[in-house]
Parts: sequence; C-alpha cells; structure tokens
Amino acid sequence: IVLPPSRACRRAGLCRMGRAEMPTFAERAMLASSPSRQGFAPLVDLEGSASSHAVDPRRRRCDAMGLAVGLAGGLGLVGVALCRRLAATPALSGGSTMSLQEVIINSSSAFDGETAESFAAEIDEFKKAECSTQGENCLKSKCCKDAGLQCFTKDAWWAQCAAECKVGPNVLDQSSPEPWQCKPLGERTPGSLRNCSGDGEDCRHSKCCKTGGSQCFRKNEFWAMCRAACTPGPDLLEKDSHPWSCEVLGPRTPGAAPWVAEKCAKGGEPCAAKGCCAEPGMQCYTQSQWYSKCRPSCTAGKKDNAWEQPWECKAVGMRTPMHAEGTEQKERGVVAPWVVDRCSPIGANCMDRQCCHAVDHQCYKKNEYWGACRTSCSRAELDEDNKTWDCEPLGPRSWGLAIKGYPSLYCLSLFMPSGYEAPLLKSHLHANAGIFACDGYDVFAAEPYTLGTSKDGIKVSANLIPKIAVGVSQDGTAGNAKLFMAMWDKVIAGNRFRDYDFTLKVDPDAVLLPWRIRDHMRPHIGSNAYVVNCNKFPNSPNFPMMFGAVEVFSSQAMIAYAMGSWKCGRQLPWGAWGEDYYMTHCLDFLGVGRIADFGVLGDNVCTGANCGDGYTGSYHPFKGIDVWMKCWGQATAKR
Repeated sequence: IVLPPSRACRRAGLCRMGRAEMPTFAERAMLASSPSRQGFAPLVDLEGSASSHAVDPRRRRCDAMGLAVGLAGGLGLVGVALCRRLAATPALSGGSTMSLQEVIINSSSAFDGETAESFAAEIDEFKKAECSTQGENCLKSKCCKDAGLQCFTKDAWWAQCAAECKVGPNVLDQSSPEPWQCKPLGERTPGSLRNCSGDGEDCRHSKCCKTGGSQCFRKNEFWAMCRAACTPGPDLLEKDSHPWSCEVLGPRTPGAAPWVAEKCAKGGEPCAAKGCCAEPGMQCYTQSQWYSKCRPSCTAGKKDNAWEQPWECKAVGMRTPMHAEGTEQKERGVVAPWVVDRCSPIGANCMDRQCCHAVDHQCYKKNEYWGACRTSCSRAELDEDNKTWDCEPLGPRSWGLAIKGYPSLYCLSLFMPSGYEAPLLKSHLHANAGIFACDGYDVFAAEPYTLGTSKDGIKVSANLIPKIAVGVSQDGTAGNAKLFMAMWDKVIAGNRFRDYDFTLKVDPDAVLLPWRIRDHMRPHIGSNAYVVNCNKFPNSPNFPMMFGAVEVFSSQAMIAYAMGSWKCGRQLPWGAWGEDYYMTHCLDFLGVGRIADFGVLGDNVCTGANCGDGYTGSYHPFKGIDVWMKCWGQATAKR
C-alpha cells in the first residue's frame, strides 16, 4: 500500500503542522535507499540488531518499531521522535556489538555525499537530549548529559549525576542526610570533566567553579571570578575600586547542605561513624580502626605527637565544601586602603561611590541625584520636601574601616602634655605600638600638643577639650568623671566611632595589643555591650566591673551612649565618681549589655599583669618608657 506523504506522516503519528516535509539529515540515515532500488534494505529492529528484509520497491519500511512510512515520489518521513526512540535502543546505548557508525552505514546508502560521522553526531544529540543534567533524577534515563559524569543511586527513588560517589552521607545532598548507595546506573558519559575554575582564577570561559557553594560572577568584560556571593558595585576587599556587574555566568557549584553543620562530626570528635564533617573544608580521616578525626589534610605515617600512634589517613566520606548552600555568605576582613578615601562618610552623597565608611551602613538611593549612607531605608518615609525615598541599595553594606584587622578598633587616649604621658605616647607613636596599631586612633588633651607623624602618614595632634579640675572620687581615686564626659562629648561630635566595630579608651600607661583585643571581641561583633574586665572581689556586689585602664565599647553601645548621655548627665549623681564608675553606671542605666571578659586587661590594680602570658589583650600600669617597652617586647615576642 502506497500512502500519500501527508497520510503517511499522520499514520506514523509524526505530523508536522499537518503536512509532510522532506526528511531531515538523520532521518535520511534511517530511510532505505531510493524507491528505484530493488532487493534488500537493512533496518534496526526493536532489539537494536541489524537485519535484512525484503523490501517492496513501492513501500519501504524504515524500522521495526511499528511505524511504517509510505514513500511517494521519492519522499519519505521519519520524525524527530522516531530518531530519539532509535537512539535509546540498545544498539545505540551499548546493548549491541554493532557501533553507531555501523548501524547508520548499514541503514542507508543514500548519503548524498555526507559522512557517516556527521550522521552519528546528529543521532548522538538526540540520545543526549534524553539524558539527565546535574541535579535531575537520572533513575529512569540512566545517563548524564555532561561529559565525564555517571548516574549514581541514593536509594530506590533517587539517583543523580556526579563525577564520583562515596557510600554514606552526601554533604551536597540538599534534601536529607540519609546515606547514598552509590550504585552506578548505565555508562559514564564519554569525555573529560569540565575544567572548572579555581578560587582567584578568571572563569569567563569555563563558566563553572571548583569550590562548592561558589558561582562564576562577571566583574567587567575583562574579568570574572568564582565567589560565594556578589553584590553589584565596588568590592571592599579588592585592591581596586572598579565596580562589579555581578552578571551570573554558568550554574552554581553545590555547597554543603544545611543539615551538615548539625549532623556531621564537630571539632575533635570521632567522625568515621558519622561519615562527614561539620566544618567547611574538612575531611574525615582515620588514625586507626578505633579513632578518626576531621582534618584539613592528612599525611600517612605521620604522628601528631611523638607518643601517639601514626595516622593511616584513610578518607571516610566526602570533604565538606568551603561554603554552605542556601545561606548568605558574608565575606568580611581587612578592607582595601582605597575604602578610606573613596567611600562616603555619613551625611555625604554616595550615589557615585556606592560604598560607606560606617559600620552596617548601606548606600540607599533617594532620587536620581542623591544617595545617603544609612542602616535601613523605607519608601514610606518622607523627606523635608514631603517626597518618598527610592530606597534602591547601591553597592555593598559596609562593615567599617577595618584597614589593619577585623573586627575594626577605634582607640583613644586622653593625656596631659605637661607630665610623663606625652613622652610615653610619643614613644608608642614612634614604635607604631599601642593605640597606633589600631585601625583608627585619636588623642585628646586640654591644651594644644602634637605627638608627631604616625607610620600611617597621619599627623597626630591633640583634639582639644575644656580644662576641667579633677578631684577625688568616692573610692579615693581621681574624681575625673566630668573630664572624661567632656572627652566623650568630643568623640561623639567627631562621629568617627561609627566607622569601627569597637571603641577603646586606653590610658597612656596601658600596653595595648590590638590583635588580641580583636580575638576577644570577635564573638561579640554587632552586640550592644561593653566589657567588664576585672573581677577582683567576686563576692562583692560591685564586681565584676570595668576598670578604666582599657575600656571596650561596641559600636551599638557607643550609639546608645551618644543618644542617651544627656540622661546620665541629668539623672545620675556622678559628681564624686571616677570616669570608669560613671561609664559603667551610665551604660547600665541606658540598657546596654555587659560582656564579662577578664582576658581583655591584665591589671596590677586588679589581679595582676603578666606581659608574657600570650593571651591577655592589654597590661597596666607601665608609666615609664623603658618598662612600657619591656612589657611590649615580652608580649610581642615570638613563641
């Protein structure tokens, strides 16, 4: 029976817009030879094997899948769906010893000058279209689209394409910590794995990242890099201030699943039974069959200590990626030097610069002409012209001027130029020590005085405060509350404290090690608190308390004092108080919290100062230059 082309395509269920069309390149490969040819024409049957059948010259069968196509006037049709079904047969997926090229060549002699390899490539594309991409369930397809990947099972209901699979918990499995079986299904897709980019490499061409939890983001036409997250605008950590477009290039490399931090082994606990590590970058290694631990690396045969058993270093499970998936990645640290000069202070227009100095401030757009650094923005808010803000965020949110370390420190000293304190501070400045090793610093005095120029190239002169007489406090120390209240008023007026995570008031005779203070304060970033640093009499209702040699206040605590110090001045009986007693009671009065850290200050007036303990953040008192420098040397000596 010879059918017209239109009826033939409908009979095959392969109509294209209701009309028959010329066969495609791959379709011709599956058609028999031209209608004038007599004899036999090979075909591919349901089992995928090649066989020969007598062919009526008026009717040519192209396959044995129940589809017959009549040829009229030399025209025939085998649709895309047929080619896909053919590509899925065992003959083309490994079930037959006949190669794909042989199947195509034996299926037709009508190549019209085109090569068998071209036909094979087209059929391969049909076959690949049925395979699974990364992240899809490959349980049914049993094949992967991407080169070098293999379909592995988790259980009876799920399988996924991956380069490798280790039996046990899969830290990339975003759904659950249930163990993977890792049974391979089908064949590994031929070819090499994509050569993805590592940290710090240009990923414009690879468009993929090696590090879990990262993604390729474009900066400009010349550079793109793998990052955990990207905010359009300047990057405060980079050497240059050129903005990022943050255009996404390629998929995100999966990071550690949310359950990893809770379910996997933590710290030094044995990890072999759990089969995974909670901390980023860690791998579970065995020391022996009885002990295992999460480590960044492991050298077989090496001992951690001379008396311990050497490590066999058998890896258990997967290494935990450096970034967790589904969480905001906050990359914070020492900011680039240009941030100080280029980013905007509070009150300035940040539209063009798109970055801010102050801690936790973001540049928000008001209108096409103006933007301001603020902690938040509401479109319901009206300005002085009764107009609303646009509130579009521009650039990154600031974490302050951490130009030497993170968290950032703003350190202050009040001194008397006429006594021992001025020469002592000069020696600190010359050695780049004490408060001058902080990210920001200022000195205050009741008369003009210049200490010199710091290693940062800053001329250090006293900020002037009123001359105020100092009496005797109720506990026999200096009744200097009013003097320091004047200093704090000057600090608040200068507004620099907003640019740093913590503000420190440091006496000139205190030996300060800023990097240790950072270590002590790191867990308290963003808190509204001040530090009580002495517990000399634990049973006294007045202890623990804040000793004034080194006082530490968070940014939020300073903001609370700036907003409410007038209340303390009016409502507290501070007349006979020392300044540390005043600040303690004022901040308590304003609802500021406390941090009890007795490692911030080692004070001979409290429980003692051991300059060589390797832990304490400051030591007091050391009033002479020689003794101060001796303590500094002991504290900073390499151990």
